[in-house]
Parts: sequence; structure tokens; C-alpha cells
Amino acid sequence: MADTLPEAARRNIAAVRDLAAEVRRKRTRLDRITDAISGFAGSPRFLAAQVLAVAGWIGLNALGLARFDPYPFEFLNFALAVEAILLSTIVLMAQNRQGREAAEQAELHLQVGLLAEQETTKMLEMLRAIHTRLGLNEAAKDPELREMIQTTQVEVIADELKRTREEEAPAEE
Repeated sequence: MADTLPEAARRNIAAVRDLAAEVRRKRTRLDRITDAISGFAGSPRFLAAQVLAVAGWIGLNALGLARFDPYPFEFLNFALAVEAILLSTIVLMAQNRQGREAAEQAELHLQVGLLAEQETTKMLEMLRAIHTRLGLNEAAKDPELREMIQTTQVEVIADELKRTREEEAPAEE
């Protein structure tokens, strides 16, 4: 199957891979640390470790094997509250970074989409000129084609999208 992949697709795959590698290289040390911590905190291993630690803590204190935090386990509650604050902050930091990366990707997709639209419009213009030159005036005067050839106004589309969302918003509440 890999032999049938066009060279252009291979170049695109390599370009996307290189962009992703560049994003990973640009991460700060703090970004890498927060990613590692949030990745571990969201894993089944962390859940298992957390359950074992809490069960062990309660078991040691409730069964009288050690009495460093007797019932109602105030120090355990304090430790878990601090852990929750720290983990939620770390996860939010990782999400913020991921949000910035997603916004950059969305901007890249928009730019590529606009370029593709401009190229398509130019091809439609050329196709209409060919039709006219060949005397196929009926096809060249197609109203749908005429509409497609118009330059896409991003601002107009954005305004219409915003207006549509605002109209739909009261219905969702």
C-alpha cells in the first residue's frame, strides 16, 4: 500500500510530521513537566497508586498498625486537598498550552483553506474562459459557476456565522 502513495502525499505527511516535531521542540521545560505530570495523573497507574496509597493510609491508621493520622484522617484530607489543587493547576496549564497549539493549528488550516479556495476560484475562471473560447456559452454562463467564481469574503462569512450563532443561542438556553 505504501508503494501506491503519491509523492505529494508523502511530502505532506513529512511536512505535518516536521511541524509537530517543531511544536514539541519549542515546548519549555515547564511545558514538558506539566505534560508529564498531567499525563501520569490521567492514567490508570495513577488511579491504582492513589487507591492503594489512600487504602494503605486508612488501613495503617484504622487498624492501629500506626497512629500518625487517627480517624477522621485530617492529615490525609489535607494532603488530598493540596494534591487536588496542585493537579488541577497543572492540568489547566497543560490545557492552556494545548489550546494555544490548537489555535495555531486552526490558523494554519484557515490559511491553507483560503489558499485552496483561491486556487479553485482561479481554476474555475480558467475553465469558464475555456468554455467561452470553445463556444460553450451555456456552460460559461451557468449562474452557479458565476457564484462560485466570486472571491470569498472571509469577514462576511464570519459575520454571518456570528449572526447565525446569536440567533440560535436563545433557543439553546
